[in-house]
Amino acid sequence: MDIFVARQPILDHGLQVYGYELLYRSSAINAYSGADGTLATLQVIANSFFSLDIERLIGSGRAFINFTKDLLLNDAAHVLPPHLVVIEVLEDVDVDAEVLAACRQLHERGYLLAADDIVSADQNRPLLDIVDFIKVDFRAASAAEQARIIKRYAPRHTRMLAEKVETQAELKRASQMGYAFFQGYFFARPEVLKGKEIAGYKINYLRILSEIHRPELEFFDLERLIRQEVSVAYKLLRYVNSVLFAQSTTIDSIRRALVILGEQEIRRWVSIVLLLHLAVDKPDALAMHAMIRASFCESLARLSGLGPRKSELFLMGLFSLLDAMTDRPLGEVLAKIRLPQDVLDALLDKSPPGDRVARIFHLVKAYERGEWQQVFEDARHLRVESGEVSDAYIQAVDWCDQVFALSRNAPA
Repeated sequence: MDIFVARQPILDHGLQVYGYELLYRSSAINAYSGADGTLATLQVIANSFFSLDIERLIGSGRAFINFTKDLLLNDAAHVLPPHLVVIEVLEDVDVDAEVLAACRQLHERGYLLAADDIVSADQNRPLLDIVDFIKVDFRAASAAEQARIIKRYAPRHTRMLAEKVETQAELKRASQMGYAFFQGYFFARPEVLKGKEIAGYKINYLRILSEIHRPELEFFDLERLIRQEVSVAYKLLRYVNSVLFAQSTTIDSIRRALVILGEQEIRRWVSIVLLLHLAVDKPDALAMHAMIRASFCESLARLSGLGPRKSELFLMGLFSLLDAMTDRPLGEVLAKIRLPQDVLDALLDKSPPGDRVARIFHLVKAYERGEWQQVFEDARHLRVESGEVSDAYIQAVDWCDQVFALSRNAPA
């Protein structure tokens, strides 16, 4: 059975990753009914903790995992290390005496608990009195209830989490109310203010991105561009000398790095490093999101018969969040970068029906949201096996973590 595990970051008040909610198949697709939440969660636990290395998925954070009533009463959590997980009690759980007793027992054993999809201060009150996190649904709860919930429970030192936060304005309002944790697509959306300009240093990075993707670029020009940004040169040399390459001697010049990697690969890595610079004033999760998209798109290109274009689709994923990194509309930012027309159309949602490049990008976004029925449909059109899709995503997460680790401690 193919199991899809996606992850959505949960950020703390400093907009650093605290953990990830692991998402599982939730519709009647393939081998079992998505209506069976218990089986779905058991599958994602088995896939995340036993088939895969959980640390590849969550890094140093925690995994937020949905639990049904059956899982709570059957003590399914005993297989999970308490220091790595937060057990989310789903909103449709009937919170009776048995459930409350099971939750208290989990607390005694060191587990953290979260109440999911809360929309009212009076919803499941006995449960809200004992959980560590209250996840308030910002799409369903009114502004008055959002404030009322935090007024009642924040003084008890309950960790208040605003979920389904989709705009910078909502993030700001939630933070001002006192919410300390956030989940949603807000970090991948720009806050565009009238008259706001792209910072000068970001414009420079966009110019370099445009230059390095000129089809006629020569090694001499590429070396000159890289030398213009000392930190870019440093990070690239650090990458070439990392354990990802089996070099017997130290590579100490940009020219040698170019010869070893080749123009196409060095273009790719300059793009990655510049993207990290563009996102330097944004949450780490934003740059990681873009890098996972890039690797995922690249793998799907290869799997779907678009292998010769894998580098272009890598850039499609990498540049898909430039609006959030520059706080400008995506079309305006992409106008400064040379990209193939069908890649540009896919990013701007202007592709004609049936376009395979757009289908890949659509699959990637569906996977991120845990919309598995759409994932299967897109994979079928691309003639990619579902197991290959899930493997490609896990590989993308693993690759991103390695690259980010190499760049995280390098000079800016």
